[in-house]
Amino acid sequence: MSAAVGPFAIDEGLIPAVEPVTRIHVLATNTGKSYIAHVPVRDGQAEVDGDYTIDGVPCPGARIALEYLKPDGSLGGALLPTGVPRQQIRLANGRAMTISIVDAALPMVYVRAAELGAEATRLAPELDRDQALQASLEEIRCHAAVLLGLAQTLEMAHEIVKAIPKIAIVAPPAAYQSSSGRSITVEHIDLVARAISMENTHRTFPATSSMCTAVAAAVEGTVVHEVSRAATTERLRLGHPAGIMEVGAKVYRRGADWEVESVTTQRTARRIMEGCILVPQRALEGKPWFAAVGL
Repeated sequence: MSAAVGPFAIDEGLIPAVEPVTRIHVLATNTGKSYIAHVPVRDGQAEVDGDYTIDGVPCPGARIALEYLKPDGSLGGALLPTGVPRQQIRLANGRAMTISIVDAALPMVYVRAAELGAEATRLAPELDRDQALQASLEEIRCHAAVLLGLAQTLEMAHEIVKAIPKIAIVAPPAAYQSSSGRSITVEHIDLVARAISMENTHRTFPATSSMCTAVAAAVEGTVVHEVSRAATTERLRLGHPAGIMEVGAKVYRRGADWEVESVTTQRTARRIMEGCILVPQRALEGKPWFAAVGL
């Protein structure tokens, strides 16, 4: 959705088209953060055709670079909301788990696959069938929600706070077969990760989650940094179920604190449909339908 905003603004004449690339500063009102969309333009319109491919997306397209500015602290707090890069929690079965809670673009909680006794190279349907693993992941996610102050109890987190934080399992690079049958080799990735949202394993890896993961990989002490083999923070090659995703983060240490200048990811977008919604005049006047019929 973030990638589609820039092309729409250009095509609708909201932003003047500048060839070959139009730079658009966008405010994401849901987080209060902003990003810069670098949209390719041809003949006064957003370019659609291109050869940039994203694993998990059926067709290639024109590459749109999204540069998120200072994405840390999306909940209004800090990059490390609990003040530490890692901490231990204890599950109901007595097992102690080491987790990292990081908030960049959105709050995420990370746990090492090895500590869960899981294989991060497994594909999404197989991970979803592992009910014991999914139950543990949800319990860990609920602990993180309580630590973030989003819920008072684990039960409340499970019932009410389902969307955030997201959770991901991470592991060092390892070879595996992607969901399309492609061989993912160790030398082409810097870590393996699987994202879980609403108790379902994502078939690729969400863009915002990948941004947070790139930042987490750059922060010393997190479990993501521990498993990452990235040579530089500005290029993380993340191995996900459908293939490989590249994300770059500019992260710096300022004394005891960490500062995120920006995170850049590459996407594609195209308009797939147009339509009209017919709205009754009374709705435009602020009269809801149920008031009009006397309910």
